Amino acid sequence: MFYPAEMQKVTVGIHRRYAAPFLSALHEEGIIELTPITGDEHLIHLISPVQRDEIRQALAAAQARTERAVEALLDHREEQGRITGFFFPNREPPVPAEPSDPTSLLKVVDRYNPVISEILSYRVRRSAIHERIARLDEEEEHLLLFRCVAETLPPREPSRFLTVRAGIIPTGECEDLNVLFEEEGISEAIAHSACRLQEEGMIAVVLAHSRAAEAVDALLRSRGFADFTFGDHGRTVPEVLESIQKEKESLHKEDEAIQIRLREKSSEYLQLLAGLAEDLGIARDAVDAAALTGSTRDLRLYSGWIRSHDLPLLEKIGDLHAGGTMIYRAVPGKDGDAAVPVAYNHPRWLSPFSSLTTTFAPPRYREVDPTVFLAPILVITFGVMLGDAGYGLLLALVAATLLAGPARSPGSTRDFSFILFACGISGILFGILQGGFFGDLLPRFFDISPPLALIDPLMDPITILIAALIFGIAHLNLGLGIAAYSNIRAGDIRKMLKEQGVWFLLQPSAAVLLFAFFGWADISLPLLFASGAGAAAAAALILTFEGPLGFFSITGFLGDWLSYTRILALALATAGIAMTVNILSEMIGSAHPYLAIVAVLFAVGGHLANFLLQALGGFIHALRLQYVEFFGHFYEGGGRLFQPFYTNRKNTLLPEDEP
Repeated sequence: MFYPAEMQKVTVGIHRRYAAPFLSALHEEGIIELTPITGDEHLIHLISPVQRDEIRQALAAAQARTERAVEALLDHREEQGRITGFFFPNREPPVPAEPSDPTSLLKVVDRYNPVISEILSYRVRRSAIHERIARLDEEEEHLLLFRCVAETLPPREPSRFLTVRAGIIPTGECEDLNVLFEEEGISEAIAHSACRLQEEGMIAVVLAHSRAAEAVDALLRSRGFADFTFGDHGRTVPEVLESIQKEKESLHKEDEAIQIRLREKSSEYLQLLAGLAEDLGIARDAVDAAALTGSTRDLRLYSGWIRSHDLPLLEKIGDLHAGGTMIYRAVPGKDGDAAVPVAYNHPRWLSPFSSLTTTFAPPRYREVDPTVFLAPILVITFGVMLGDAGYGLLLALVAATLLAGPARSPGSTRDFSFILFACGISGILFGILQGGFFGDLLPRFFDISPPLALIDPLMDPITILIAALIFGIAHLNLGLGIAAYSNIRAGDIRKMLKEQGVWFLLQPSAAVLLFAFFGWADISLPLLFASGAGAAAAAALILTFEGPLGFFSITGFLGDWLSYTRILALALATAGIAMTVNILSEMIGSAHPYLAIVAVLFAVGGHLANFLLQALGGFIHALRLQYVEFFGHFYEGGGRLFQPFYTNRKNTLLPEDEP
């Protein structure tokens, strides 16, 4: 829990006749991150790399077609309301997995190919329909603009002597084109134009002799002229508009018929094809993984990283799926080896918070994993900053709703929802202790004193400030202590004294001097002189070790400590804004009985805005105290996350996994 899982570099050998079932079992269990066998120098002269199977290309093509069909069907599932669909999405039960053998799997694909082809043809036709409707809409818009200057359309084919241009000049300025032609010396052209609207520009029809066509086009281009597009629908604007409308109606009907058909296909085949696409992806991954292995005459060899506690499971897989022929060699990962992947070693309650550590940087192998410290401190500081049981209850309800709906499946959404739920519970607890329930709602409107309230941030901010500063110095020293322990564990005592020891000397010495200066305690003269000497010695050592920049290390440490005053600031902001909302709501309601509803709406809107603002601000600032102030004293990160060879099934399940 305090360190990433212990990793072992394993080299596994089995009899080659068991290669397929053994690799499939490894794939399902997801316990090894496979690496190219050619990376093992002691084996490279003894083995032949396994060539990638040519069937991979067929699997990839089948997977791509199936996934496109699934995408088309996903857009036509049985409709739910947007809100209902988000919080309570339909969850189709997984389907039995198809055979993992690529050849057998491709035969299954052949069985579904007619359905897939039909779905894809519908998709292509819908795309063509939408493209055609878009062109018709554009043509209709051009016709309505052209109608400003004429009812009869220009000829579609240029004549031998006459060139006609119809379009729009989107300058927003109505210019006399005939004057421009005259200024440019173009005498064989005439224009008829109208300024439709300032935003749309000027609609123009230009007739020119073919000899002047090039000069006319150059002038029109300089004005940003865009030609109108007219299809072969008729000769007059009303005729063409009527024809376009009929064609659009026909296309919309065809599109609706296709959508009905796709909805039918979706209800019948969506889950089956989604499972098939998943099986194809798994089979393709297995083919890719096989190319990482090597072989001798009788053996198939695998190399990769495995967590130490998974070695017994590897042995069990060898007994069950390799006919007892498996042999393996395991070598522990070395400290500081960047090639060793990092796997979190967390209990279930802590696992969701690992995403926050990963967002900053995964730990290096055998570096202290800060997640176990981050989780409780983040939740506690957030609760104090929010400090309102009503807002905490809202946050917990939102998170619980997410966990019951879109966040039911494992993933980042579930992790974040769990973190929000924990923060909501913390907000409730500290809200009770700080006497906040939608601000002072209970005493102001119901004359109820908050039970169990110990401290009100607005009435006694100094106590919270002192508590925040005490917590801050303890939190910072926890980081220094972790760094000191890591240096001692690595046998680098000098580094520990240089980077952490001086701070352990400076802080108590400076604390005694501050208490004496402000008169907070009676300090004996010998202790005062000793503290002064200790502070001077620590400051001198910092300046010696770091040079002039050591001054900024001292002020930086002081700044880190004072950053914890944000705990008080956020607590005051939550309580203060909530109380202001209640006061204004009371004033509105007391102005006239008919304004009671307005007062309630104002209170609901004000508290909702304050809840969103303070929940977001509290989470960001609580996380900042971890990333900047805490992590900065001991944590480097930069590890590479463990990526096991794993099927991660979502739409399918193996027969033995069926309930």
